Amino acid sequence: MQNLQRTQRQPVDAGVKIQVEAEAMQKLWLWTDFAKGEVSCLGLVDEVVSSETGRTTALIVTDFFLVKQQCTYEETDMDVADIARLIAELESKGIDSRKLRCWAHSHGSMSVFWSGQDESCISGLANNEWLLSLVVNKRRDTQMRLDQFHPSHMYIPDVQWEVKYPLVDGLAVACFDEFKTKVRETTFLKRTREDQLVRRDMILDELDEASARGALTMEELDDELNWLGIERDDFEQY
Repeated sequence: MQNLQRTQRQPVDAGVKIQVEAEAMQKLWLWTDFAKGEVSCLGLVDEVVSSETGRTTALIVTDFFLVKQQCTYEETDMDVADIARLIAELESKGIDSRKLRCWAHSHGSMSVFWSGQDESCISGLANNEWLLSLVVNKRRDTQMRLDQFHPSHMYIPDVQWEVKYPLVDGLAVACFDEFKTKVRETTFLKRTREDQLVRRDMILDELDEASARGALTMEELDDELNWLGIERDDFEQY
């Protein structure tokens, strides 16, 4: 994990998939809309570990919990006693409270960023281990952060993440069947032979440029060439 400090919005791939369940995200948006200013909540995180490598492949926020707190337009202060109550309640339901590894809060109508107060809160909640943090605002701007405190403090202030939507039984099969029935795919739309050659050359130019600047891996380049029906030798001679 890199120790990056960026002011521009360039979300970084953390090497693991980071997701928030759709229902949990909807709860956060509702609380954000209800609040006049800031508001905080804590989230349960499932850690998905590969059985082959033993490495973490995904971090999934499955639910958010609102606790008692004092909030203003500029800050949010969660009640320590009520956090303890939440932990006890989760344990009584057989839920490992150590999964409380996400802190989400709203900046109200302000922009999303990590303030000095946010830094202190993250450090306290992480308990010298790791924590996901998500800051949002009423405009639906978001920024996700991943902190690791052992063996040293490293963090990525803006990581790539996505909303995880629930699987609907049979939907994938139904969509696939409809797609195959209604969509006819070809390499090029019907044009004159000259237009097709011009279009092909433009695509090859773009692939050549992308490959030269390292934007495409060899595997990705092969996939593109395969889609176009072009042999690698022909591309290299182009």
